[in-house]
Amino acid sequence: MDITLPPLHRGQLQIAQSKARFRVACAGRRFGKSRVGSVICIAVALQRHRAWWIAPNYPTAQVGWRTIQELAQQIPQAKIKLDDMRVTMPGGGWVQVRSAESPTSLRGEGLDLMVIDEAAHIRGLDDIWAQALRPALSDRRGGALFISTPKGHNEFYELYKNAETSSEWACWQFPTSANPHIAPTEIEAAKAQLPALVFRQEYGAEFVQLAGAMFRREYMDVIDNAPPCQYVRAWDIAVTTKSTGDYTCGALCGLADDGRLVIADMVRGRWEWPDAVKVIARIARSDGQSVVQAIETVGTQTGMLQTLMRDPMLVDIAFRPAIVHSDKITRVMPWLARAEQGKLALVRGAWNAAMIDECCGFPEGEHDDQVDAVSAACNQLTEGFGGWGY
Repeated sequence: MDITLPPLHRGQLQIAQSKARFRVACAGRRFGKSRVGSVICIAVALQRHRAWWIAPNYPTAQVGWRTIQELAQQIPQAKIKLDDMRVTMPGGGWVQVRSAESPTSLRGEGLDLMVIDEAAHIRGLDDIWAQALRPALSDRRGGALFISTPKGHNEFYELYKNAETSSEWACWQFPTSANPHIAPTEIEAAKAQLPALVFRQEYGAEFVQLAGAMFRREYMDVIDNAPPCQYVRAWDIAVTTKSTGDYTCGALCGLADDGRLVIADMVRGRWEWPDAVKVIARIARSDGQSVVQAIETVGTQTGMLQTLMRDPMLVDIAFRPAIVHSDKITRVMPWLARAEQGKLALVRGAWNAAMIDECCGFPEGEHDDQVDAVSAACNQLTEGFGGWGY
């Protein structure tokens, strides 16, 4: 049976045509990693061989599965089993999508090929490769392709570096711009909006460390007066009086017409529950009805929001659960990008020094409560009030 697989661009072809048994492709977003991996899987299955597509989890696996399905639907007599995420070719070869969430489920199968998608995001990649995946290739002398956007100097980085000097391995590093189908203007727009290190990682496919020294003091423009704009105060709650414990912090932030993120005020202290409630209530009344108070609602902190919303003296204050996403470093990226572009301003106050010190030490510093509070305020401004105004 003669099947014509879809064309690949030059960078993808280098990966697909390599004779190396083990291959590592570090590539930027939208380079076409899933496309080249899916084409290779289908080609192997058409040769009556067995292939696995492995992703960090099943939601991520859907990306590769959609592309595999799209290709398989163009092959006469190919059988697609949606419940097993498996495609069987007329000659008996097959491709199946699997998740690395349960490493024990990756044992026992003899394979001719495995494509490990978003390998930088698989926890315990070294152990999974050594204990489950590599042995599955032994009896059939199968090969493996690791594809991913980098994620710092983690196990995928080590795998890539080892591949540079191993005779059975080959490796490539392709930026997003290596895909001729991505408009250069789109890449330039992303560069203008993203923090420099994030752009280098996500679009440049560089192995950079996002942690440590993320903010610089020169990013912090101190101004005398807060410009008129919509403000929100977000609270990062830590109920304690211990001198070494975390702080409860409330960041008053707004987005000015010129695109600057303005941190107009920061409240910071260590209080037990009753005192923390009183402080937040007092600050909320001082901020006034126009300022949304976003309260972190993790664990027992949910009770803080409920207590404040039930207070008859605060009935005219808008209390909301804080919008919190992902990890601390990911949450800080939107306003770090603004800081790098000279669009971060702090209104002059006694709190400035502690805030600047914490930002410049983030995320390796002793405390990050003020940074978290600003991140939560940014999320509220972004999602609660309709975007950053790009």
